[in-house]
Amino acid sequence: MPMPSGSSGRIAAFLAGSLLVSACNTTQPRPATVPAAASPSGAVAGGQVPDYCPAASLREGTGVVRRGEGEDVRYAATITNVSRSCRVLDGQLFIEVAVTGRMVPGNAAEPGLVNLPIRVAILDGDRLVYSRLGQQPVSGERAGGPKDFRYVDRDIKLPVPAGRTLTVFVGFDEGPPAARRGS
Repeated sequence: MPMPSGSSGRIAAFLAGSLLVSACNTTQPRPATVPAAASPSGAVAGGQVPDYCPAASLREGTGVVRRGEGEDVRYAATITNVSRSCRVLDGQLFIEVAVTGRMVPGNAAEPGLVNLPIRVAILDGDRLVYSRLGQQPVSGERAGGPKDFRYVDRDIKLPVPAGRTLTVFVGFDEGPPAARRGS
């Protein structure tokens, strides 16, 4: 069948293509749950995607960490993005938090790995219900230039909250100021 020419031909072709694509879509509902499967890291791959997944944000004042001053800077690191995903399985809320960032070696950079201290903390209202300090190794050699990093905490498992009261905070955590002076 010959196609009409001009703009009406393009419109007819678009409509025909839209009909073909829509014929491939299904309107049948997806099952509410899928069988649970644990990944090698212990993360839950099954469960149900909940209608509530707590917001994740960078804790104020914890998005940058730097070692050294002036010409003696070993590195500076910045958290550039925080995200999370949630699953519910057997009355438990499984949360996976991902943190991405960039570490820039300074003039005093030393060969080897730099361990960036990243904390994930979850509050239920004003009550701390989860806290983990992880270490993200990043190559600190100056010759290699800036390095992107990605840290993921897959071990968060909490009872499903009664309300929407959870808040996920992420940031660098070097410990109390007194502990940092000697390092």
